[in-house]
Amino acid sequence: MLAIRSKSQKWYFVASVTMISLAVSWLVTSLTAPEGLTRASLVPSTLAPLLIAPLASYWAACRLLEIHILNEKLLHLAAHDQMTSLYSRDHFFRLIAGLGSEFQGSFLLADIDRFKSINDTHGHQAGDEVIRFVASVLKDGVQPGGIAARFGGEEFVACLPDVPLTAAAETAEAIRRTIGARPLSVGAEGLLCTVSIGLGYHDGSRPVEAVLRDADEALYAAKNGGRNQVQPAFTG
Repeated sequence: MLAIRSKSQKWYFVASVTMISLAVSWLVTSLTAPEGLTRASLVPSTLAPLLIAPLASYWAACRLLEIHILNEKLLHLAAHDQMTSLYSRDHFFRLIAGLGSEFQGSFLLADIDRFKSINDTHGHQAGDEVIRFVASVLKDGVQPGGIAARFGGEEFVACLPDVPLTAAAETAEAIRRTIGARPLSVGAEGLLCTVSIGLGYHDGSRPVEAVLRDADEALYAAKNGGRNQVQPAFTG
């Protein structure tokens, strides 16, 4: 299917269609006119495509470019969480699948501590701000090379390809400290939030889902251990 993805391609399309129209017009005239392509027949056979082809091809090119832009927006909407601009859960798993079943790396599951209490005390708008804030810190914290997504509600997931569990724990600890050290302005108050983080490691021998279960159990242990902490999965 013909696609136009940029303004330069749009103008290239207009120029190409115009030149082809001219060539076809001259060819048809040379084959059908009694005397072939003469100076007298050259003028109408040139003016007609020059008047029609640029306008028609420009209109078509604009429509094709609009379709491409809309498709790109739809793809972005399908791949990203609208509140945080992190990857969506489904797209996260598509990206992980693209790494292959034998890739090695660490997984991080983070959950905002006492989020229901934040909503109940400060309102859902404040809760949304907390979600966006945590998402931003997480996204920046796992770079370069990390893949971060909103897993659902106040829970987030990230993959750190080719990062061992010890290094991932240091990254998670830095994320936890950053989140806990920045109060958010909520009305006249400063709201401090914290996160608990569980870690798992994928060595290629087990499905990703099993590693995420390990990370979820580690997250559960972090919650039970007092919250606002990082807990690696038990690997013994």
